[in-house]
Amino acid sequence: MVTSGAYPLRRTPTQDRASRQVERILDAACAEVVERGYDAASTSGIAKRAEIAVGSVYRYFPDKRSLIQAIERRNQARYTDAVRERLADVTSWRAAVDVTLDTFREMHRTDPGFKAVVLSGLGDPELEAKPGEFDDQHAGEFAELLAARFGARDSRDFRLAVTLSITMGEALAHLADRLSADEAEYVLDQGRPVLYNLLAPHLPA
Repeated sequence: MVTSGAYPLRRTPTQDRASRQVERILDAACAEVVERGYDAASTSGIAKRAEIAVGSVYRYFPDKRSLIQAIERRNQARYTDAVRERLADVTSWRAAVDVTLDTFREMHRTDPGFKAVVLSGLGDPELEAKPGEFDDQHAGEFAELLAARFGARDSRDFRLAVTLSITMGEALAHLADRLSADEAEYVLDQGRPVLYNLLAPHLPA
């Protein structure tokens, strides 16, 4: 098993055409999971959607589980890139928390594959190489940003607070997205200060 970009593959695509085929397989897998659910999704159905032979799927992914893992890793890479870009001009740590939460909500609403194969422990924990894999990665990056740009005092408790705020923020986003607009606004207005309060003791006043 080799790694290409954000996710492991059985073999590395050596041409742009092959790389595009891998992305088409992942897009087809997203559509299959959105329409049929993870349990009912099949590699033959994914191959049909991608308009390729099922053997072409197995060339890169040994089974359905590895396909969904690849989607999770692609989601994580896209989410991380989007957050990093949007944080470039942020001038306060509270705004950084808002950007992280709002980006998750936006991708959850607009990207069917992101919504169907959710990040972190809110999805199938068996899809993670280790428990909390995706939360831990993002929490580590966010902790480093808060320390480097906003003077957070790095410590074990600070890292735990960041991980907790990331996990709670995702749960908050999922709850808001299944409520009416008014209810979602209320939930977010109540939830954001909780996230701030978790982090505030570790940042300058």
